[in-house]
Amino acid sequence: MPPIFINTDNSNKKKRIYIADKAGSASAQVEEKIQAMVIKAFEKQSEFTTNKIDNPKGYTLFCEVKEFSASGGDTTMKIVIEIIRYPASYSKHGSKGEKVMTSGELSGTATVSGKDIGQGVEAIMERIVPKTFPVMIADMARR
Repeated sequence: MPPIFINTDNSNKKKRIYIADKAGSASAQVEEKIQAMVIKAFEKQSEFTTNKIDNPKGYTLFCEVKEFSASGGDTTMKIVIEIIRYPASYSKHGSKGEKVMTSGELSGTATVSGKDIGQGVEAIMERIVPKTFPVMIADMARR
């Protein structure tokens, strides 16, 4: 079986997969860090690939910053991940694709001191992205 494809292309501004609008002026930086951390998480997983392949079949990790606040020199953020089948089959209602069900929310929260919000993104993504591996492997076996 070929490796499971992980879509990391966030270049289409109408169908973004990494959304950090709540981070305000830091949103582009946060989105880039999320993308880098997703790619990094899959680099050592032989069952997956983030490289372009012919007829890819796999998943997109839709990541959104749901909370972002800065006060007293600390920044707190919450990122939520949804696993979406790739290639996406869109419904008439404009959904982002077929979501893979998980037991519970895939989310993480971090608080960092100072302005190094990248450190917070790293901490969250390192905790929650590995939780998606068994879900995708099990779902792919049923597809």
